[in-house]
Amino acid sequence: MSYQTGTATDLADLLGKLMTFAVANGWTQDELDLVNGNIAFHRNSIYISGRWFVATPLQLSLHQALAFDGISTEPGDHTDDSGNGYNTNSSHSNGNLDNERCVYNIGDGSFTYFFFESDYYLHVVVEISTDVFRHMHFGSINKEGDWTGGEYCCGQMQIVAGPISTDNTALFDGLFADTGATDIRRASTIHMEGLPGQDGSGKWGQISGNHSTTPPTDSAGNPKASCQGGFRGGPIARNFGWIPSSASTGMVTMVQIGLWYVDTGSNLVYLLGYMPDVRFFNIRNFAPKQEITISADTWVLFPTSKRTQAVEANSTYYSGVAYKKVTT
Repeated sequence: MSYQTGTATDLADLLGKLMTFAVANGWTQDELDLVNGNIAFHRNSIYISGRWFVATPLQLSLHQALAFDGISTEPGDHTDDSGNGYNTNSSHSNGNLDNERCVYNIGDGSFTYFFFESDYYLHVVVEISTDVFRHMHFGSINKEGDWTGGEYCCGQMQIVAGPISTDNTALFDGLFADTGATDIRRASTIHMEGLPGQDGSGKWGQISGNHSTTPPTDSAGNPKASCQGGFRGGPIARNFGWIPSSASTGMVTMVQIGLWYVDTGSNLVYLLGYMPDVRFFNIRNFAPKQEITISADTWVLFPTSKRTQAVEANSTYYSGVAYKKVTT
């Protein structure tokens, strides 16, 4: 397990440093093409790829698959891809990349970055300008029960100011409404197979707060299962996420970010597990990047995007994300 923070001059430098960090901690580099704007890496069965527009970087698309087919295959087209890409022509233009799962408006730096890694996750926070952040997550959840899968991929769409827009999505988002041809592709995903009521050919779950009986499909045309996210919404966050925290009182209410499979046929809901070493909390009484210690654990605190109640770009009020800092 490892943690690293530093600066990057531009997006290519950021992704190069991310790859160096990942490989040093047991991940495998599959592709790092800084000329054409492609990246791919994996650990165990967590297969991630992405692309960006090299000339004027703005969006970083993110794709999840179950294998890597080689550098001749574009991100989004690898084996059993989750289907959260838009580009059938493999375009790298920003106008196409923001129609898929991506880190929206990450830009071209300079950046301050924070890398959190373990044997089963790689979580990234990027400060894109002073006290404005973007998050991306790759890993395997802490499972409840015995089932096939658990690998996830999350980007961040921060489009509308405020903490409760259903157009925005981050982590295992519980408010995001994946309706419409574009939003369907922007959701986070999790690998899951063989759950009760799941389509027999299905390999993926789509994470949102909207659960349709006509689900989107993966790259092979198989329907994706519906999953209720636990960030910003869901049964835990709705009841406990609002509670203020304060270092002066010693009360820091950090909420686990859960994930539930929604069997839309039977209307039954199954707890799948929790995102490891990440918590949702109210950041009102804390500064961005502040570290706090609870028992033997150190946590690094960030706003979901920008800690302000003003109605302005990137504002997410007091919605916060805490990451466990593990250095052993």
